[in-house]
Amino acid sequence: MSLMLFVFMTGSGMLSAQQLDSAKAVVLEERLTGYFDMLKYESIDVQKAEADLMIEAASDPDVRQYVALKIYDHYLGSPVMGAEAVAIHIYDKWFQPGKISMGSDLDLLNARIYAEFNRQSLLGKKAPELVMESIQGDTVRLFLESGERHKVLFFYDVSCAKCKVESIMLGNLLETENYPIDFYAIYTGDDREAWKKYVSERFDFESDDIYVNHLWDPALDSDFQRKYGVVQTPRLFLTGPDGVIKGRGLDTRALSIMLDGIFAHPDLEYGGKESEAYFDRIFSDSSGKDPSFADVRLAVEDMASSTLSAGDTTMCRQLLGDLLYYLAPKSGSGFKEGAKYLIDTYILDRNDIWHSSDDTLKVIGFAGIMDDLLSKSIPGSRITDLKLPGELLRYGKKIKTGKYSLRKLRGEVNIVIFYTEGCHICDAEKAAARSLAAENKKVRILMVNIDRVLRTDPALADRLFDRFDLSSLPYILITDSKGEIISRYVTLQ
Repeated sequence: MSLMLFVFMTGSGMLSAQQLDSAKAVVLEERLTGYFDMLKYESIDVQKAEADLMIEAASDPDVRQYVALKIYDHYLGSPVMGAEAVAIHIYDKWFQPGKISMGSDLDLLNARIYAEFNRQSLLGKKAPELVMESIQGDTVRLFLESGERHKVLFFYDVSCAKCKVESIMLGNLLETENYPIDFYAIYTGDDREAWKKYVSERFDFESDDIYVNHLWDPALDSDFQRKYGVVQTPRLFLTGPDGVIKGRGLDTRALSIMLDGIFAHPDLEYGGKESEAYFDRIFSDSSGKDPSFADVRLAVEDMASSTLSAGDTTMCRQLLGDLLYYLAPKSGSGFKEGAKYLIDTYILDRNDIWHSSDDTLKVIGFAGIMDDLLSKSIPGSRITDLKLPGELLRYGKKIKTGKYSLRKLRGEVNIVIFYTEGCHICDAEKAAARSLAAENKKVRILMVNIDRVLRTDPALADRLFDRFDLSSLPYILITDSKGEIISRYVTLQ
């Protein structure tokens, strides 16, 4: 992704501008929007790092401020749960120390208040400790130590119309589903009689497995507003048995989806060393060659059919998720085409297998990003009609440098090699290409230096990245005499 960032931020020359005019701002905003879309399935830590790279890439102060503010506003207003952590990171690193101005003291003050009222209750953080009073007058201590059950925290006020609706929906959900959780309804006001009446009217439900406790802190000694960002109500949180926050800013529907995923669909971890060793054994070959597409497809089908026929979707998810993570970094054609088959057949649009928020985070989102890349220039399609600068290799001819149409290389078999400078694997593939061209009259080979295209023609580089998976170089594909793609991700060695 950093290579695409370089194209976005420096390829157009926009960041060398002396002044950020409206036309440049429009183009830059479009590119930032596109980049945000590329990042949406990445982890929060990755998005933080990429945000810093975008800001650091802007050498002009006006452009840097514009980029930083756009990133901050994007993550502050994002509907994606957890995205606000990136906004707080940008404030802490760039605005708070004064490296970049927010534009006004009031904007900086608002950003500081938001950060201070949200940083303790971000996703993945240990839930802040609370000491409150129950409706019976007992002292209740939350998150002082780990427990054995998930907890739901619902902050509300009796005069809040939205809280009333949410309370009824929560009561219906918890009574109907009977999840094995601890539910803490926390009143944020100080009117005991109004509170008791509200509890009797809005939370009159019974459940065998749900522990319900009604709490308040009229003296505000627990500092719950700052710890959990309760500047308005309702506020709904979900924590795990370890006290780590798994959901924030929820409504009843979102909570229901998360709880269904937890209790009917266990969270799994993918891509461990054991699974890697397992697949290494499956795809190992005494000849040392990578598996073919047929080999990978057979493995996918064996795993899917054996688990789904037995009704074991959990094992199916574990095996196919592990396989996805195993295939992702592999470079051979069999691995890549096998990954696309796995994604298209058993991951995307397979709600019968993948339907929890954990699946979306760990598998479906990741598979979607891979599929975007693997869907570029697929075998059986005609290669894009672009004219590229490169070196043309032909039997019995000297290497010729010029611009060549990808559809008119005029060989019975045409090979296109996209490479980068300083890459040992690229150099080995280029050497193999020269040997092949010297021996085979039917082959024509075009070698394209991506670094040179980025430097000399960023717009052309954009089109190349749109049409080919150049996330890892060298990238080699083969076409026939009519420009139809025969295979891709191949090696000539």
